[in-house]
Amino acid sequence: MKIDTITKNLLSLAISALLFCGNVAAQDNKLVFEEVMVTAEKRSESLQDISQAVTALSDSDIEDKNINSFVDLSAIVPGVTVAKNEGYKTVISIRGVGNETNQNAIAAPSVAFHMDGIFVASPFALQTDFIDVERIEVLRGPQGTLFGQNSTGGAINVISKKPSTDSFSAKADLTLGNYGLTKYRVASNVPVSEKVATRFSFSSTESDGFSTNVFTGQDLDDTNNTSVRSDWLIELDDASSLRIFGQYFEVDRNGAAIKGIDDPTPGMRNLSQDTISAHDLTSYVVAAIYESDLGFANLKVMASTQEDDISVTRDNDRHNYGDPVLVIPGLGADATYQRAEFTPETSLVETKTFEINLVSNEPAMNGKLDWTIGAFYMEHDIENHIRGYRDNNLDGEIMYECSSPLANPASCYDHDYGIPGRFDVFGAEWDFVTDAFPGRESYSIYGQTTYSFRDDLRLVTGLRYSEDTFTTDVTNFFNVETFQADGTSDKWTGKAVMEFDLDDDTMTYLSFSRGFKPGGSNLTFGFTDDNAPPMVFPTFESETLKSMEFGLKTDLMDGAARANIALFSYTYENLQFQATDPDPYRGGVANIPESEMSGLEVEFSALLSDSLSVDLNMAFLDSEVTSDYDVLDNVDAYQYFFGEEDLRYGLRENVRGNELAKSPDYTADLSMVYETEISSGVLLTAIFQWVHRGEFQQRVSNNAAVDAIDSYDLVNLTASLEFLNNDWGVDFKILNATDEDGVNSSMTDVFGVAATGLELIPPQQYMVTIGRNF
Repeated sequence: MKIDTITKNLLSLAISALLFCGNVAAQDNKLVFEEVMVTAEKRSESLQDISQAVTALSDSDIEDKNINSFVDLSAIVPGVTVAKNEGYKTVISIRGVGNETNQNAIAAPSVAFHMDGIFVASPFALQTDFIDVERIEVLRGPQGTLFGQNSTGGAINVISKKPSTDSFSAKADLTLGNYGLTKYRVASNVPVSEKVATRFSFSSTESDGFSTNVFTGQDLDDTNNTSVRSDWLIELDDASSLRIFGQYFEVDRNGAAIKGIDDPTPGMRNLSQDTISAHDLTSYVVAAIYESDLGFANLKVMASTQEDDISVTRDNDRHNYGDPVLVIPGLGADATYQRAEFTPETSLVETKTFEINLVSNEPAMNGKLDWTIGAFYMEHDIENHIRGYRDNNLDGEIMYECSSPLANPASCYDHDYGIPGRFDVFGAEWDFVTDAFPGRESYSIYGQTTYSFRDDLRLVTGLRYSEDTFTTDVTNFFNVETFQADGTSDKWTGKAVMEFDLDDDTMTYLSFSRGFKPGGSNLTFGFTDDNAPPMVFPTFESETLKSMEFGLKTDLMDGAARANIALFSYTYENLQFQATDPDPYRGGVANIPESEMSGLEVEFSALLSDSLSVDLNMAFLDSEVTSDYDVLDNVDAYQYFFGEEDLRYGLRENVRGNELAKSPDYTADLSMVYETEISSGVLLTAIFQWVHRGEFQQRVSNNAAVDAIDSYDLVNLTASLEFLNNDWGVDFKILNATDEDGVNSSMTDVFGVAATGLELIPPQQYMVTIGRNF
């Protein structure tokens, strides 16, 4: 959708909204939205006073919209697309800016995840369930000042409920549903003394799989998650406090259903793969937050230690041995899939962070200047091991090394790892073997000011300096290939925003901002030879994003309706993406010189009556590569092998004009909530929700055979009864009521097998929840 079409939509929507809200106000001009307070700019302020696109989801919004994890934010928040990837990764894109480097351990996401203001570095932490959450704030657009690197797309801050010394409270609920769903949740707040309080929360979810591997009999897309959180608040004196919390998350399940795109098994939720899969993850964050009111400013000091430990076994060819190959060209009519698997891939991610900031309490310069200053430091270490096997002799069986628990003692290999070479010289049928130890060290300083020229005119300026150093120590194929690298990225980023109040209820703003994501190194890269030049190099460059955004935030008709609108244009430089090299089995991160995006986002809410409210969120997005740049698609290149690098290189294509990955042209979320007291002390709430996720391309290659992801529509229905006199409640939910077999995402391997697998959204689910507040 081009910008002129977006403008027409904006005008049409604005006129419709004004007419609609006029009718609303005529019915009842006493209905008013409550003020929403957020901390998106490091200080507590009204959502309507912040000159950027921010969505704030309250705890009731999270329940009403069935948001249990990051994946559930997709399309509900304007401009946000959350893709499941490889069965054990989560890729968040905001306005088309996401993590297109998911197969590289050291490459960073483009959307920064914060937990209670603490930066959480590991992308594996995005698999965690939300537990005891007060609010989720989603900041759209580059956050190059206050949030810094890895936030070129935006930032998500998950804010937990804070312990309180006021009184004891607790809640518990039990959910039962189809597919064997059983979910327990408990949360309690306990004042230990006048100065100390603690909050404890626990959640456990189990369910059978939504899909079945008919070859192994495994249930896939199953759930076995446990979350625990302990949070302590110590009021040191009237002006200072110390908060210490720990949050732990565990997954122990069979794994995701990743159906091969050529899998002939009937039924979208049935697949046939010859590998037993497993997915195990433990993730924890331990943090301390010290706050002190110094009078002139508020001091906050935050420190954390984090660890994610994951082990995954999966079918790497996404098919069964002998399935015909249809989407990979040039292999012949009798080509079939080879057996391939990762047994296993493991990663241990350890992170330490420290941040300190000062936020002014009273404006300086005769009440005209608010300011924020701060500094940030991070150590980030990764240990990544991959043991990939492939049926290289095409007999349908895999020869494992004898030390593997899967090995057949009568036909296994006990290597001499000192022998140089690759694949069969090791004996076992290796596909890819790596032991990688990448790391990062980052620090930054930042400041932001707001200067008031008049009561209705303000200038916001911000500046941040970031320096990021990476190191890499990689061993591939048991010391046959070793590689060490290091490098430093440093950038100044920031923003300038002009705010203007049209009246007491309406603010407009025009902003210019810049975001940055550091570079890094690759596990594999191309060799320089006579056949073809390399297209993937040992290191890749940092990426930057320049944004221009115009926004309008308004409360309409005496507060009975609210509309927030953002119109933006991006220039994206050195976009990091997963690339394939002419050398077989060689892939890594490369940079596309320039791309552009533009779009429109609308958030509209109205109180139609004392009982009925409506909430509508929409996003329109247009994206394309604007520079000439050649990309080699592994799907096309797979037909040629060693010694044919020149033929592989000849298949490269210029991606200029291609759509960026995971950039749906249109998304929408419509919710209607009806509340009424049906008898004394019994409150009935009925919720209708419609979610539309538009079509998109999974990769920048825009390969019609594997990258085109169709749109889908979801309808969710909820009816709940709340017994006000005794604090009991019961909810009835039907999710995906039309049983849509929508595709959440796909994944195509850029290294070896070139296989593509699809991951679906959950099928129709019905469930009942019984809960009580104490």
